[in-house]
Amino acid sequence: MEDLKLEYELAELPSAQHRAGLAGLVLMVQYLLDTQPWFKEREGAILELQNPNEFGVTLRLNLQGLQALFDLTYQAFSEERSTETKIKKYDRFEEVEIPDKKDKTKTRRVLKYFYTVTTPQGAFLADWDKSNDSSERGLWIKLWRDMLWSIVRGVPATRNSFNHRVNGASYSQDAQQIWEELQHPDKVTGQSGNYYLGAMAVNAENVPTKDKIRYQFLLHFWVFVAQIYCPAVLDKDGNREPTGYALAIPDVANLKKFCRVFPKVLRERDLKRWRYLPREAVIDLPEEGALNLLLLLRDRIARETGDRELHRLILGVELIHAEKVGNNIKIRSISTVDPTKECIDKYEVIKKLYWCPWFRKQRLINLLRKQPDEEELSNNLEKIQPWSDFDTVLSRIPRTWLQDSTFSHDARNLFEEEREIYMKKEIRDHALIVYNVCQGYVIGKLESKYKIRWHNNKKCYFQDKKQISQADGDDKKKKIANEAFLAVRSRTDTKAFIDYFVSTLYPFVKKDEFVNFTDVLFNQTDEIRALTLLALSSQFPLNKNEDNQASEDNVA
Repeated sequence: MEDLKLEYELAELPSAQHRAGLAGLVLMVQYLLDTQPWFKEREGAILELQNPNEFGVTLRLNLQGLQALFDLTYQAFSEERSTETKIKKYDRFEEVEIPDKKDKTKTRRVLKYFYTVTTPQGAFLADWDKSNDSSERGLWIKLWRDMLWSIVRGVPATRNSFNHRVNGASYSQDAQQIWEELQHPDKVTGQSGNYYLGAMAVNAENVPTKDKIRYQFLLHFWVFVAQIYCPAVLDKDGNREPTGYALAIPDVANLKKFCRVFPKVLRERDLKRWRYLPREAVIDLPEEGALNLLLLLRDRIARETGDRELHRLILGVELIHAEKVGNNIKIRSISTVDPTKECIDKYEVIKKLYWCPWFRKQRLINLLRKQPDEEELSNNLEKIQPWSDFDTVLSRIPRTWLQDSTFSHDARNLFEEEREIYMKKEIRDHALIVYNVCQGYVIGKLESKYKIRWHNNKKCYFQDKKQISQADGDDKKKKIANEAFLAVRSRTDTKAFIDYFVSTLYPFVKKDEFVNFTDVLFNQTDEIRALTLLALSSQFPLNKNEDNQASEDNVA
């Protein structure tokens, strides 16, 4: 049978999913040729990459080669699962002994129904997940498989290519159909959500969505280079619950380099667990998935070459937040994050400094917001600061969220680390002034009301020159800071807040800063209110076990 040559260049491809698909195709063919001995047994099969370079590649193949490629891409296996709920279709049922949920030292007998499911293999993703070789049993590949079955192949009718290739079986019908279509590679065909995530047959203006056949062919492979994350939301008690999936799709700019670096990035992912998920995959904002992928790629390149610039490797990351609701796949948002050095550097700082999920989420929102240009600044549009909009967030969130001890840790870090207050000696900005005012208020109130002072050298509290317990001193300090915090939180009206600040906190402003700070207080009141709430929160005493690191649940 005659072979076919498909020439691809990144610059001609219409979307990030197509460019990611080309990278996925290259990686899939390389993996097939390098690691799958059964391919040599396929008589007459042709499948090779010609002239792979940074700009593109040529794929030479015939029908047998295409079938082998699809047999690997859509490889699946069957596994047995069980449930205590009686279902319509099951293979067998059995009474088994399981640990008692209330008393783990005891067991109880339950009736379980066993059934068989088809699970996608994931080709090279299974091999490049190092947790697959450990006791974690493939955290990352399980996440990918769950996403594929929930989102990309969320409708069971779209899984036929996998269902026909269970446990090493070969299948030719889909390959035959694609081969016949590829005989006219530049023919325009209708686009489908089965290939292009988020696509519809017609758009909102009733215009049909089209694609070239050879471009659409690439969309079989983009999902293999998408990084999967789980955005989490907080319930009223402040507990995190994953909701849907965030797919971070790299928009490839250098094909050859990306295909060399990407496998190493996958092999080096963090293997720590949070519940049933990789801890690194649990994020607070969907766009954080894109930031995390950019950080992983940058760190890998920096170790290899010392170059911390990413724009020569990828153009950005397309982020798709999707969720399965009933039988429908809902696309919650689609966005793009650019690979700017400043943004990635700041994300790295945020990732290390902050433990509180809702606090970190607001910091990420501020990071990703577009800064006003010079003209907008001249029209009194305020520059976006790390603390922007925290006044709104702190006024609206449930009280139980404020009781999270990691909140005070993060508020303190916002001033002490991000604002580098210890490095500022002579010139003080208003953020530093507010921080010191609130610190002075809490320390002063602690002494005037309870006659308690903190001894820096001895690292303990004294009351009337007698040492008291750390817990007693911390309790009084937290009470003072919390009362002031709630007083500010309740004063959402501009005049009410200014009146409180002037009457309660203004005595702690330095005299030589009165005039300048008064102007800021009246003209940037929302910003000062946000800073005041954060500064008072930073005065809450930290628990001893928080001085070094957060618990597993908080870090995740």
